[in-house]
Amino acid sequence: MGESLWWRWFIEWGTPRDAHMHAVKKVIYQGRSKYQEIEVIEFYELGKGLVLDGKTQSTLYDEYVYHEALVHPAMIAHGEPRKVLVVGGGEGATLREVLRYKTVEEAHMVDLDEQVIEVARKYLPEFHQGSFDDPRVKLFIQDGRKFVSEREAEYDVIILDLVDPMEGGPAYLLYTKEFYSLVKKALKPGGIVVTQATSPTFSLYAYAIIRNTLAAVFKHAVPYMTHVRSFDGMWGFVVASDRINPSQLSPEDVDAKLVKLVEGELRFYDGTTHLWMFTLPKHIRRGIEEEKRIATDKEPVFMPA
Repeated sequence: MGESLWWRWFIEWGTPRDAHMHAVKKVIYQGRSKYQEIEVIEFYELGKGLVLDGKTQSTLYDEYVYHEALVHPAMIAHGEPRKVLVVGGGEGATLREVLRYKTVEEAHMVDLDEQVIEVARKYLPEFHQGSFDDPRVKLFIQDGRKFVSEREAEYDVIILDLVDPMEGGPAYLLYTKEFYSLVKKALKPGGIVVTQATSPTFSLYAYAIIRNTLAAVFKHAVPYMTHVRSFDGMWGFVVASDRINPSQLSPEDVDAKLVKLVEGELRFYDGTTHLWMFTLPKHIRRGIEEEKRIATDKEPVFMPA
């Protein structure tokens, strides 16, 4: 125990009164872009990780849990995704999972911060695994909202792998009713969108508001979640569509589609995992039911700060 006193500790705040910490082996990269602080840190327990504005985005220990949970339920539910848009996802791991699909002919990725992608290319090859250079991929460095607003009936699946909605941050206007209306316009008929939706552990109200906001735009807006150790709690997602309700897929349906559609074997997601992620405990269901607010451009949702 005495040796640990000499370690450098990374402290991440979940709320203004609650935090978790990890011992740092070394700082691989530290810099600031026009938009945010960027760090690549090697943790003793979690391995290499990307940290933006003091918030862990993913680590080698369990990045596959987060990225498979984000990508695959929507892609499997669609059944034949050919053109996919990723908004955010600077590490390239979300793109990596999208490119596993045999049906995907074109994948667009748009990110505001080119420096995050440059850092990921250089320092996080285990995450992107060359996905930026796949011939099916087109990268766009621009504001995600502006990009989406210029598209109409173009994508089968849209994946929103965004930083949290922090006041003054670069992404809070990507969680509003107005933005989700633009997303709906950019989807082909029968298309599907999924977003990371903050933590039911630390900000149940934000998770519920994001779900409510998508439900104000789409017929189906289904919350689900999984535990991510790097985030020290449960992490939430919401998948939405006018045609598809992924929670109605059986484990057998999911497993059959994985065999048909996906190259290689996944580490986390399968039919049993799908059923578990969409089976929310009572207190989370109640928290969603009791929260009536939606997020708008004039009254956005923010994480506690």
